[in-house]
Amino acid sequence: MFRLPIIWRYLLRDYFQVLALCVSAFVGVLIVIRVSEIARFATSGASPFKVVFFALLQVPYILPIAIPISCLIAAMLLFQRLSTTHELTALRTCGFGLKSIATPLLFAGFFLTLINFTITSEVTPHCRFISKQLVLEIATANPLFLLQKESLIKLKNTYYDIGVLKANKYAEDVLLVVKNSSSGRMTVMSAKELALKGDLLKGKNVAFISSVDPKKTEGFDHLVIENQAEMNTKAANLSQFLEAVDWKESSDHQSLRMILAHNQLEKHRSFLSKGAQVEISRRVSISLAAFTFTLMGVAFGMQIGRGRSKKRMIWAISFAALFLVCFITAKSFRHEPIIATTIYILPHPLIILFSLYSLKAIRKGVE
Repeated sequence: MFRLPIIWRYLLRDYFQVLALCVSAFVGVLIVIRVSEIARFATSGASPFKVVFFALLQVPYILPIAIPISCLIAAMLLFQRLSTTHELTALRTCGFGLKSIATPLLFAGFFLTLINFTITSEVTPHCRFISKQLVLEIATANPLFLLQKESLIKLKNTYYDIGVLKANKYAEDVLLVVKNSSSGRMTVMSAKELALKGDLLKGKNVAFISSVDPKKTEGFDHLVIENQAEMNTKAANLSQFLEAVDWKESSDHQSLRMILAHNQLEKHRSFLSKGAQVEISRRVSISLAAFTFTLMGVAFGMQIGRGRSKKRMIWAISFAALFLVCFITAKSFRHEPIIATTIYILPHPLIILFSLYSLKAIRKGVE
């Protein structure tokens, strides 16, 4: 039976303990940040099971960035403790080189890179897709859910104003203006009252104004006006023309395999489109961060001097901030794949080179 060496088990145990604690803390922070979205979803009339399911689907959103940062914190804390308690000195005195001591954590970082790539490429897009479907399902059953402030669904080519909205089931003084991009028609609907009863949407004093392109009709007015004292219609009838059908084609909701397959089918060419190149570069960059941040934590967490200088910690924080800045900045160049890919990937060789340089200096006794 294969067993890891004692030194490996000792280092990996402490590393993964801190890693699990940090990831749990980041997940908790995420739930707190997104509590408003979860609350809006809960007030839409969804069942408690769907509300809990929707909350759990938010977890993979932060894991791709939480795992690398947790790797950095766990590796730095581990080697700072080894340095403070002189365990690092004892290990080196026993014949363990820095390479032997750092190897278990580097293997762990590589393993976490594979996990992070799976989460980024497969799990997170799938969870985004299911979350969007849940929201659209609620919006189809209750179109008044779309009219709340800061709605979970961003309505394109739509303006709406509402006087009173109660529990997402009753509204007063509703004004809705929708432009249909495919037909070029503009539709205006106003209602004194709108109420959801079962699967029916009931309204009072409802008026519709719809425009028709005069060039496409002969002998008819291009403006159609209809007034109704009372209106009864299926709730899904109002939400179906508000649903954006192109969200499924967004790369945020597609796995890596789907992006590659969609690129082959739609573009009819072997090389990747601009959007596919940028999205794949983003996912590769955030996945590699688990390894590079672990290496950085190992390199800048070691201390061999008697004094406890904060200079190495400042360097680690600076490189982590550089990565996050580049990661955010690259999104602005989504239409320039070469520039975006360069910005996404550039921090990794810089972090690796400076980390290896730091380890080399420590091996020579220079801090």
